[in-house]
Amino acid sequence: METLILKPQYDYFLRIRETLLPEQENKFVVIVGEKVVGIFDNIHLALQTASKGYAPGTFLIEQVVKNQDDLVQKFASMVVCFQ
Repeated sequence: METLILKPQYDYFLRIRETLLPEQENKFVVIVGEKVVGIFDNIHLALQTASKGYAPGTFLIEQVVKNQDDLVQKFASMVVCFQ
């Protein structure tokens, strides 16, 4: 059975997405638990900032878009590497 460690964060994102859309559309939100801890213009800044303050696997980054099905790629990793 597959364990989805960030499912609670994703479910929280889906619940608040409509409230984020008017002012944050196309931005990237960082979610820890059931709290938005940051909103960024690009995924690189969101990941860089989140990885400095939170351990891998403890935060979720999602783009705020009208239709989540429009997103092409979704992935999660326990390890993030930078050069």
